[in-house]
Amino acid sequence: MTTRTRRTRNTRAGRTRPTRRTGFAVAGSFLAALGMTAPAQAAAGVTAASCKPSIQVLQKLPGTDDPHPSPWVRHTQVSAIAPGHSRLAVGMSGMKPAYWIGEQVYAVPVPEGSSTGRVKDVNRSGLMVGQVTTREGSKAFSYRHGDPAITVLPGGDEASGVNDRGVIVGSLWDAAQNRTIGVEWSHGRPRRELPPPAGYMLGQMSGLNNTGQVSGNGWELERRPGAQFLAVPGLYWPAYPDSTPSVLAPFDDTGDHHVTRGIDDSGRIVGYARRSQGPDSAEYAVVSNRPDGPAVYAPWAPGAIGGTFDSISPNTGVAVGLAEFTYGSPPPPDSPPARAQYWTGKGPMRVLPGLGPSLFTAAFAVTDDDRVGGAALDAQNRVRPVIWTCASKQAYVLESPRP
Repeated sequence: MTTRTRRTRNTRAGRTRPTRRTGFAVAGSFLAALGMTAPAQAAAGVTAASCKPSIQVLQKLPGTDDPHPSPWVRHTQVSAIAPGHSRLAVGMSGMKPAYWIGEQVYAVPVPEGSSTGRVKDVNRSGLMVGQVTTREGSKAFSYRHGDPAITVLPGGDEASGVNDRGVIVGSLWDAAQNRTIGVEWSHGRPRRELPPPAGYMLGQMSGLNNTGQVSGNGWELERRPGAQFLAVPGLYWPAYPDSTPSVLAPFDDTGDHHVTRGIDDSGRIVGYARRSQGPDSAEYAVVSNRPDGPAVYAPWAPGAIGGTFDSISPNTGVAVGLAEFTYGSPPPPDSPPARAQYWTGKGPMRVLPGLGPSLFTAAFAVTDDDRVGGAALDAQNRVRPVIWTCASKQAYVLESPRP
């Protein structure tokens, strides 16, 4: 008898001084401290040919071990890696906003009384953005290494993405209108509202690229003769402020979910689609090469029962995410419930190695220089933030068929 692995997804996890610096301009001493090169002088990054394959295990904040380690309940992870010759990565440790310089962990200095939060993204100059839960509710913030406190972004509950020009996107729950509003900030100030397409409600923003294009998620209750269902499509906003947002091309007419997770500099959007409803629904990792074109379904890893994409590299087209599995009972050796998956856009789906033969991995970030950030279970049953360097040389195709 086979049993299906079940999981629960996390979809969302004070006042401070005003923003004084955002975008590209930072002091050279700050860049030097992070081992970064100024953008005008930076090369494209260390190439896969010159990197050394390894799994870099990062430190965790004290007292932040996950009580119930799971690849789907995300408490500890690397969520983004700064582009270029950088040693800076960001994410969360035990649901606390955290970042790393090399392997060393730093706590983001959030307001007193804050509970959970995360750093969602970071740009080339080291500007971090994210969300923290305070006594006054959820707050969007920006932060740089060395600042004494975060900068709360006005009019935002969560910041989801930042590009190399310092533009930030996120969202706000407007209780008076009973809806979520998309927000774009520039120089720390709201620049424009990002409304959903007509007839849809906004769920959450998911990505921003260096050209200013934005991805997100929406929903609509569709009614048809004798039936109604919830449609959950991906959304897209062009870079031009006056442009009309659009709904990503639908997969079919069964009310399937389409969750977007990121957008690259050419406008390709990655995420996943749920192709059917009910307890046996399956998830398919997808790439939308154009907002108005059909999605490309990525292959499942051999033996997988589903898969998702959580990130795409800015320019090289590599997508990473999670491959999910089911096993007989007792499970065979080397049988974690999930593995970090790695896809170049063609060929079979590959997976990344873990910290042991039967320990799960998950991937949430990928760079042009072939680094992948995520999480991995260690032999002591602890979830560790990790970075795979030279990931293409470590990724491999599972044997097929898989039990």
